[in-house]
Amino acid sequence: MYYLYVAIFGAIGAGARYWISTVLEAGAFPYNSLLINLIGCFLLALVFRYLATFSMISNTLIIGLGTGLIGSFTTFSAFSLQTAELILDKNYTVAGLYVISSIAAGFLAAALGVYISNRLIARREAKADEGGKSG
Repeated sequence: MYYLYVAIFGAIGAGARYWISTVLEAGAFPYNSLLINLIGCFLLALVFRYLATFSMISNTLIIGLGTGLIGSFTTFSAFSLQTAELILDKNYTVAGLYVISSIAAGFLAAALGVYISNRLIARREAKADEGGKSG
């Protein structure tokens, strides 16, 4: 069942990545790939931190979303190729900015996903506690 979810969500993620890449054509700076990877960092944190806390959501679905959808949506290979092309074109400043912004903003996006997840979990637990006290 894992493979089925990964395959289905993988097709959706790859299609979404391709669509964003074509709609937001990059110029000298590959901001379309940067945006895709930052969205992926944020969403992966939400999936594995927040969605995984719901007992009604199966681990199979979580793996399908994380590995399939988000794994195929993000694109480390494009990041690597674009960086190599920038370096080969002697566009060192843009290459450096791309690498640094990808890493730093990727960590920040993931941290934001964890932070929002923790807030949502705390809010859900507070509501559950209120419901238990008043009943």
